[in-house]
Amino acid sequence: MSDISSNKEYRELFVIEANEHIQNMNNELLAYEQDNAREHIDSIFRSVHTLKGMAGTMGYENIRILCKTIENVLDALRNGRMVFEKSIADTLFQCFDILSRLVNDEHALIDISPYISSLSSIMANENKTGVVGNNNGDDGNGSANNKNNEVTNDNDKLPTTITVKLDDLDRLVDLVGELVIAKSRLRGMVTSNNAMVDAQLTHLDRLISDLQYSVMKLRLVPLSTVFSRFPRLVRDTASKLGKEVRLEIEGSEIEVDRSILQAITDPLVHMIRNAIDHGIEDREERISKGKEPTGLLRIAASKVEDRISITVEDDGKGIDVDALKKKAVEKGLISSDEAERMGDDDALRLIGTPGLSTAREVTDISGRGVGMDVVFKQVSRFGGYVKIESRRDIGTRITLYIPMNVSIISGLMVYVRGERYIIPSSNVVTTMKVKNSEIMHIHGKKVIRMSGKDYGSNDKGDKIIPIVEMDYMLGINGYSYGYDGNAKNGNSSNDSSSIVIVNSKGKSIGFVVDSFEYMKEVVVKRVVGLNGRFVDATIASDGSAVLILDISQLVRS
Repeated sequence: MSDISSNKEYRELFVIEANEHIQNMNNELLAYEQDNAREHIDSIFRSVHTLKGMAGTMGYENIRILCKTIENVLDALRNGRMVFEKSIADTLFQCFDILSRLVNDEHALIDISPYISSLSSIMANENKTGVVGNNNGDDGNGSANNKNNEVTNDNDKLPTTITVKLDDLDRLVDLVGELVIAKSRLRGMVTSNNAMVDAQLTHLDRLISDLQYSVMKLRLVPLSTVFSRFPRLVRDTASKLGKEVRLEIEGSEIEVDRSILQAITDPLVHMIRNAIDHGIEDREERISKGKEPTGLLRIAASKVEDRISITVEDDGKGIDVDALKKKAVEKGLISSDEAERMGDDDALRLIGTPGLSTAREVTDISGRGVGMDVVFKQVSRFGGYVKIESRRDIGTRITLYIPMNVSIISGLMVYVRGERYIIPSSNVVTTMKVKNSEIMHIHGKKVIRMSGKDYGSNDKGDKIIPIVEMDYMLGINGYSYGYDGNAKNGNSSNDSSSIVIVNSKGKSIGFVVDSFEYMKEVVVKRVVGLNGRFVDATIASDGSAVLILDISQLVRS
């Protein structure tokens, strides 16, 4: 191995670029299986050829040799000397997987001879027809003759890419967060009425906000980074199970925070495998049910307020709720009486309990009694939640609701019984102070009437908004002392109440608080709460921690 491979900087660049080429190989081979268009094979060849040259420069001989042998097969395919078959695709996919392992672990001890042998066998079958296999002009040293010069300058067509180390990016985000906090403290300390000082502080605000926006954009990555792997995953899983599955993907252009995307990748992989293994029926069973022989698996992402939703939906057999309840009784999670009284929606909420699986047999794909519990835990770590819907012989829909960004948000600080909390601005519709005499009671519930104009709606009609004391929602009981030292009950003064109207998934509610104030930026920190779960918090200008409220959770409760 050459000295250059020991250089960490070059190694990181090699891994990033090599993985991009391997992903392209997978995508293009999947496309070639569908339409047999030569352009896909040409694209694969260019990526393999480029990777071969990169590996030769780095001294990674196994990668170079395997790429060279793959080129021979690709050249025979694109020049029509070999008929494409599924077995050839299977072999190439296996070789791509080995390339990925070799690229990402330079110390991996992998014997490539079986894969070289498989590729050679493919070429041997071609040679039986009297055609020589290796016509790509490779001299064995990572170069090609003039016939394939079309690939040597392919990078000239690509946009310039700047690579940033992930650790450096994380550190930069943390520094900007600390800068935002320091700015807030400085603003609170300055009491001068000097116009020049105020102007400079305003200028500083704008500069830091622009810097914050630019840095946060660097953390965002499109869902396609992960979604692009799923066609190959679906193809391999369905093939192993002998099923036919058609995949649809929507919303892959939506961008999310990199740390969140990393956290949900494994849960999504499990959900996809589970849908194909336990959800979608085999061809014969689907036909007997009057369904299309090919099952449908749909992965869709969309923006929902300050969150994104990612849905994995299949048109399979659905979840057997009765079997689910029976297994829960056997595991001692619920009693037989509870199972009889439990509705389907409540039963579906049992999914995610560790060890609860209704699979009849254990496979290497799913059914080991683990998986969905990990999905629930991983999503909840980032303040998200999971919703499961299922209908017998119609299909199953599992939706993950996760925050789009976990670093810096704008928020409204509210005061409740002497404590401070942050409500994300994306959830806030409006704030108001209303006379207590304007608060009505309907069916024992407190409500207020709002005009469409006050609500920010084009609808001129009035809206009835339910309201509830925030201290009650947060489980704060009893009396407390206001800032003037006088005891008071609840969050209302003698004649008026401060109310924050919030909205979550189309549902509005008003929270009665002591008072509120707007905050332009809030730096989000992940901390461990009293119950051991991760919660979001921020650092106020005085250095104390302030909890960021999960409005979706509060509205649901």
